Amino acid sequence: MKVSTSTSSLDTLDVDGVAIGVFDDLSLSGYTEDLTKYIEAANFKGKSGDIKILYTIDGFKAPKVALVGMGDKSKSTIETARVAAGKSTKALRKDGAKRVAIPSFGNAQGAAEGALLGLYRFDELKTMNPESRPDLEELIFSGSEEEFGDWEKGQTIAHAQNFARRLGELPSNIATPTFFVEETKKQFEGVANVNIEVYDEEWAKSQKMGAFLSVAKGSHEPAKFMVINYQGGKEGDKPYAIVGKGITFDSGGISLKPSGGMGAMRGDCSGAAATIGAVLGIAKLKLPINAVGITPLTENMPGGGATKPADVVFASNGKSIEVDNTDAEGRMILSDGLVYTEKTFEPHTIVDIATLTGAMNIALGEHYMGAFTRSDELWEQLEASGKRTNENFWRMPLDDRYKKQLKSSLADLKNVGGRPAGSITAAMFLSEFVEMERWVHLDIAGSAWPSSEGPYVPKGNAGVPVRALIDLAESFAK
Repeated sequence: MKVSTSTSSLDTLDVDGVAIGVFDDLSLSGYTEDLTKYIEAANFKGKSGDIKILYTIDGFKAPKVALVGMGDKSKSTIETARVAAGKSTKALRKDGAKRVAIPSFGNAQGAAEGALLGLYRFDELKTMNPESRPDLEELIFSGSEEEFGDWEKGQTIAHAQNFARRLGELPSNIATPTFFVEETKKQFEGVANVNIEVYDEEWAKSQKMGAFLSVAKGSHEPAKFMVINYQGGKEGDKPYAIVGKGITFDSGGISLKPSGGMGAMRGDCSGAAATIGAVLGIAKLKLPINAVGITPLTENMPGGGATKPADVVFASNGKSIEVDNTDAEGRMILSDGLVYTEKTFEPHTIVDIATLTGAMNIALGEHYMGAFTRSDELWEQLEASGKRTNENFWRMPLDDRYKKQLKSSLADLKNVGGRPAGSITAAMFLSEFVEMERWVHLDIAGSAWPSSEGPYVPKGNAGVPVRALIDLAESFAK
């Protein structure tokens, strides 16, 4: 799909469809002429998210005009623009429009994010009949030249999140650890100030990453440890570090999962996908900071060499771990990832992201991601980024009293702490492998695969929290 810009008014553009925002007082967003008679004739109230397509309105070259409700004007935000753009572009596409023009809906960045995130759908593996799958050929932004920069920024962010969605959605016979590396390198081609290093299992052995390697032992797919280093700030400035769980398929290992729904475990790499997407967005936006993305990548399979329950392995900081449950593998690969990140890069902030525990879905559902941190300051920054991007977080306890559940008779600690407070004990496990205060663990298990489609959220993998992580980077840049 071609994406372009124009300073021409919506009514003068020779396209198949245009979108106009309508507030609940029937005032307009993105168009200055009076359309009251059409709005009233359609009995359109401007309620947030409502959509109505009108046909052959006098004065418009476009045969289709989509009215999209924006609610109370005084409460309009960037999220209002995201919703309006997502709703209207999808509705016009469904109605057969091939070339569509939209305004900023009050925020050009939000309009770009909403439209391009909303139009995304994962169907690259299907043989499609174009007549049953309408698609856009061109999306045109109608606005002022002053808004073009924000529109481009929104495009960049949406592209980064859509790339993360794709990585998280692809089946594991395609999206192997090797594929992750190859696709990441393709995405970063031509992006300035980025260096990508990819390490193999022999290197991981040299780093004494026994926890990471214990997960990889049951798979025929070679494990990879990828480091994406963006140098947009001053030389010597401490970086912002993101560490993402990259389990490209999670069978549970010897502690095998039930077969029903196991196919969704192709998305257990969503933390790594979001890490890659966030650093991609940061680099393409040329933010004046240093940032590093770390993704330990492997399958968790029950092969002949697989780690067994009660095996004891040693992480790279020397701590011994009793593997009480091989299905608690994400924390194992993250433990070595966190040790490496803190030791090697000495970052000012570490964010780790993982679809880590089913308990997180039970605790918060899909509307909030769990955040575990020692730092009140970092929590305030993260919470603000979540609100601005509508990728929301809820602070969870990180309390030493939960460590008792991880006590082992064989090793320094077990990798699980039983059913009570499962997401908290997982975070407490990770806390054993990072010393700095400005670290936050994000458990995205409930939000990565929402149960229903939204105005700009697709069926399937949502690519969260790419927008929030980019916004957090911007707050560091300021």
